[in-house]
Amino acid sequence: MGGILVTTKAKAPATQRNRKTAPPARMEYMGHDRVGIIHMRRAVTRDIKHDVLAAADRAFALAFDFMQNSGWISGAADQIISDMIGTELKLNARPDLSRLGYSDAERAAWCRLVENDWRRWSWTPRECDIEGRATVQEMLDGAARYYLAGGEALAVLDYMTPAVRQRYGIRSGVKARLVSPHRLSRYTSLVEGWDQGIYHDENGRPTHYRFRVVEGGLELDLDLPVMAGAIQRIIHTMDRGTTPNSPRGISPMTPAFKVIAQSDQLADATLTTALLQTAFAATITSPEPSDTAFQALQAVAEMEGDEGFEGAQDLAADLLAVWQQRIESLKSKRLSIGGDASQVNHLGPGEKLELHTAQAGGAHYEAFQRNLLREVARCLGVTVESLTMDHSSASYSSSRMAVASVWPTVVRRRERIVAPVAQGIYEAWLDEAIAEGRIPFKGGYRAFAANRDLVVDAEWRGPARPSADPYKDALAEKVRLESGTMTLQEVWAERGLDWEEGLDQIGREQDRFEEIGVRSPFGRSTGGGAGPMGAATEGTRDPANAN
Repeated sequence: MGGILVTTKAKAPATQRNRKTAPPARMEYMGHDRVGIIHMRRAVTRDIKHDVLAAADRAFALAFDFMQNSGWISGAADQIISDMIGTELKLNARPDLSRLGYSDAERAAWCRLVENDWRRWSWTPRECDIEGRATVQEMLDGAARYYLAGGEALAVLDYMTPAVRQRYGIRSGVKARLVSPHRLSRYTSLVEGWDQGIYHDENGRPTHYRFRVVEGGLELDLDLPVMAGAIQRIIHTMDRGTTPNSPRGISPMTPAFKVIAQSDQLADATLTTALLQTAFAATITSPEPSDTAFQALQAVAEMEGDEGFEGAQDLAADLLAVWQQRIESLKSKRLSIGGDASQVNHLGPGEKLELHTAQAGGAHYEAFQRNLLREVARCLGVTVESLTMDHSSASYSSSRMAVASVWPTVVRRRERIVAPVAQGIYEAWLDEAIAEGRIPFKGGYRAFAANRDLVVDAEWRGPARPSADPYKDALAEKVRLESGTMTLQEVWAERGLDWEEGLDQIGREQDRFEEIGVRSPFGRSTGGGAGPMGAATEGTRDPANAN
């Protein structure tokens, strides 16, 4: 064929042509959902701020309802607040005064003065609260509770003039006010720059907040600026890592709302079943004839001639006589169940008394309820034992692991929610105290204003991390200190204390011990015990204590 290779396509056998080929295997996300469980779950892709705007108000109402009407959630909220704040968030002033002419001793003395004055002011409601009711620590408790319900905390700083202060008999003019998140408007107009009650400039920075206030019985909108000079007047804290790209927050317990409601519903249903089980119904199973039997006997009695059989009428009469005797027997007996006097006499021949009670809805209530509460605890950031107050199945290792798992969440919330509120109030108070001369500062207020960020730096310490066995923890800290892998500052910080204050107090106590001739308990443990080669005695882990 002229060097041209001609090929023909062979026909496949009929059996192969009719065979259906399987679809090719593919690798893809969610490709394993053959029954459509994921497909039935509705979800859309959009900015988180739209989700917050749509659900935040309803979530705030539900969260507060659960905190007010559910013992589990109310107790969990108290536990979370206690872990974050305890009795108070203690100020640990950490200014950098090295460039302002302060020696280390002068800096330490200045910090002690500031911390003492702050504590007196923050624990005096007439001085720190615009309404003269709450201390700063109580405001922080409220801020934490508002965060649990609304996902955010708000505080507004006000200022009283000297004339107003004189009328109330107070010294300071800076005052704080805690504001509920639902009082911050949800007004949104992106054209104007408003997003959920917050006005943003061209760079997206908030400049004004729109609050709903009640004046003269009317609810009005009030726009307040974020800054008042160098002082931040509106303190707005939230976990922005939870709701990125959203100017407002939402309750952290929102994902657990369904489970909390299911837990309450399960408890109510179980209680209803238990109450029904205290009541019972009684029935008597009797061989007495039914309507069908009576109709059959009547038909037998009416049979005559060829339709019936010999003696049919006599048989029907005999059976009716037997039933009449049974009825007369029942009339002479008594059956009474209920009331103050319950009595059951002999039953009729062939009768049986049966008692009926409500059946329990399920034998696995405790396990199922615990599983629901475990999910609630995981969402709230507390241990299951802390939520249920049931430590029966907890060991030392499991308790340590549980605390180690949730404690970073506690510290994170402390640093991102309540500590910024305390810091904002502290900065305004310190600004006024230096300006009015109540707290001395080298160079005066002008030097402070020029170095504000260096001077107002501070840490806020809460309670110590819970311990299942303080003795074992102390031994571990001792080993780490002696091996140089831990510092005294870290040890004291874990307990929410200032190590410098602690050492100063130990020094004063040791001097007092020497003064009165009492052996001091302080000092590093060394060898020299009663054991061989100067070691500790048998069964004693610690060697002798030498000062």
